[in-house]
Amino acid sequence: MMWRKGAGLLLVAFLAASCENVDLDLHDQITFKHQEYPMIPAPKGSVSMNPKRFDYSTVDAVMVTSPVKRTKDSVDDGKKLYDIFCIACHGPDGTTTGMPVADKFEPRPANLKNETALALTEGEIFQRIVVDGMGIMPGYKFEMSDEEAWKVVSYVMQLQGRK
Repeated sequence: MMWRKGAGLLLVAFLAASCENVDLDLHDQITFKHQEYPMIPAPKGSVSMNPKRFDYSTVDAVMVTSPVKRTKDSVDDGKKLYDIFCIACHGPDGTTTGMPVADKFEPRPANLKNETALALTEGEIFQRIVVDGMGIMPGYKFEMSDEEAWKVVSYVMQLQGRK
């Protein structure tokens, strides 16, 4: 009978000791939260994946103009990027018509050919793509460089029939 009590106490002591974190190596690792960038400095001579960008959120978008000249090549590059990032919601013609993805969203993605979209300056289109997004559309500041976003603006403006 006494050995049962002793075995029971030994089992309780073992279970209590196993709950204690004896090896802190697994608990003291450097970790990062979802989409958090490491805080360690990059090695000397490395190329940054997230270069310093101009903060367009503090600028009046109406006054911003594209540093990328609208040429056939820049518009073609913009179309390629539009096909990657925008076509699923805005459609090939920018009207969202017949797009299964767009049909599922409330509010619907913006029709890029309506009066509201046609009234936007190139800086305002850029700011919506990179900084603000619109409705449920996120800003693509981490997915596109400024140059790529300006190329998308060039393509969107051509799609809208603007010169």
